[in-house]
Amino acid sequence: MPVSSSDAPASTAAVPVAVSRRRRSLRSLLGTITGICFIFGGLLAVQLRTIKNIQLERENKKQNDVLQVHIAERNRMDAEKAARTAEHKRAELVKIVNALRTTNGVTGAQVKALTSQIRELQSLACLTPVTGPGLRIVLSDNPQAAAAGVNSSIPLPGLVHDYDVLQVVNELRAAKADAIAVRGAGGKPIRITGTTPIRCVGPVIFINWKPVAAPFSIEATGDTNTLKSAVEMPGGIVENMRTQGAVGVKVAGLDQLTLPPADSDSNTTTISASIPGITSLAPKGA
Repeated sequence: MPVSSSDAPASTAAVPVAVSRRRRSLRSLLGTITGICFIFGGLLAVQLRTIKNIQLERENKKQNDVLQVHIAERNRMDAEKAARTAEHKRAELVKIVNALRTTNGVTGAQVKALTSQIRELQSLACLTPVTGPGLRIVLSDNPQAAAAGVNSSIPLPGLVHDYDVLQVVNELRAAKADAIAVRGAGGKPIRITGTTPIRCVGPVIFINWKPVAAPFSIEATGDTNTLKSAVEMPGGIVENMRTQGAVGVKVAGLDQLTLPPADSDSNTTTISASIPGITSLAPKGA
């Protein structure tokens, strides 16, 4: 049957319309696919960045563990050196006591020398309170990090860790602090000796095997300007904590601090108890 001339234009006009619709549909499909690709790309970038941050935190934790091992080894060597010095002085005292017992005579100069050495040994063993000017450094957790860290399995920036306290203590030791103590929230100051452990057990920091909670107040007696310059120097411990760890740090110089002696139940004994008869040589009030 022949096609009429009236039907031909309608059929010809329908072809561009169908092609145009196909093109719009294809563009819409490509746009949808492109959007999905962008979304998946963004999610992938976020996931990669999260993985990178976790790996970085783990690497920092490893470095801090290595640093803590080195610090613990140095503290052990310092403690052994102090123990050798104390043993040497104790041997000298024993020799003097034996000589006094042999001669059955004690002069005022000898009593004064013995008393001075006893007090020096007690000071080295941190068995006497120390009063003087010094520095107080307060380390506090970032509130957001503390809230997020409850269910975290890796150390988070903004939380005070055991190696943070240990680094501050060692910085003060290097600055020749006369005495150091650490106080937790609502707790009593704990005197730091050459053998005081500062360790993290789970989420809790133990100092001399006593649980201590943030904020941590680290107090040290000595020359205030020297101590403050040591911890606040550019690139020092305080600046690193504020910039890298986002830990709250406050440093204040004090005209007078009184730090208690080390606990008597922390495997320490008085010098007079270790050498029988020495207390009887010292006059009352000496």
